Amino acid sequence: MTTDKAPPRTKSRWPRKSRSKALMILRRVHLYIGLFLLPWVFLYGATGAMLNHSGLFPEAEISRVEASKLADSAWANFPDGAELAEQVLAAMRKAAPDSTIEVNPDQAPEFTNDIAFELKEGGTRHAVHLNPVDKSAWVAKFPENHEPFEPALKEIDRLQIAPNPFEIAKQTVPTALNHTGIESNGKIEPLGWCKLNFLAKVDDTPVRVTYVLRDGHVDITKYTGEDGYSPRAFFVRLHTSHGQPPHWNFRRIWSLFIDAMAIAMVTWGVTGLLMWWQIKRTRLLGGIVLSLSVVTAATMYYGMMHFYATTKL
Repeated sequence: MTTDKAPPRTKSRWPRKSRSKALMILRRVHLYIGLFLLPWVFLYGATGAMLNHSGLFPEAEISRVEASKLADSAWANFPDGAELAEQVLAAMRKAAPDSTIEVNPDQAPEFTNDIAFELKEGGTRHAVHLNPVDKSAWVAKFPENHEPFEPALKEIDRLQIAPNPFEIAKQTVPTALNHTGIESNGKIEPLGWCKLNFLAKVDDTPVRVTYVLRDGHVDITKYTGEDGYSPRAFFVRLHTSHGQPPHWNFRRIWSLFIDAMAIAMVTWGVTGLLMWWQIKRTRLLGGIVLSLSVVTAATMYYGMMHFYATTKL
């Protein structure tokens, strides 16, 4: 009678105890980063939806106008996408008679946005959005902003400072280029709007001064400690704030939290994958979901690439 001996177990290069400890650390990292950055998670989630949908958490009173109610107006004569494309092509052929211009039949003409107008009456602002596809419209009535910027020294619009600080910066550009091995005689064009902000007093009244280096324009408004934004506009502004100013201030600190959110989102993805893989019973279904995710993301990636290529937005 013979007995088969079980093959000796080979020791794992990474002991189970160490592996468990590492996974526990990853779980804690996943958890505590999420808890610390929870306000930013809520902020970017909510304000991202607000940017995508103007009617979400609105500060304005929105009224819908059905297409049938606009049928007797000039809006009834507005051409659809195909008609307007033909009109544009006809104008192009007239402007360039020696060229052959034809529309691509594989790409239907598409409008990018509503046609919007603004009307101000007193302290109330109205926005009118006309949908060129279904011919409907919606009107937004914005409440009066209780934190408006009140101008001071209205007689001052632009300042001429000698020597001109913007010209000093412009004259420095060739030197900066030369130190990077670039020699160019091309025209130097301004990029962006650098501003100098500071607080001052005008006749003992605190004011906020914003000086635009590019053209010397200056805004002087009374300073009351208010930001001039409605609550919705303020939170949307936080969502879109980006870049790092040259000074250490709260905006620059905010940019560090944006970096932290970027790192955290990648960390959550990686640690989430590791934690999912540790639960064997979820591997099959999770693998299917992950495969669908990759296919969907790739489809959207190439679809958006095509959209931007055809619209030049």
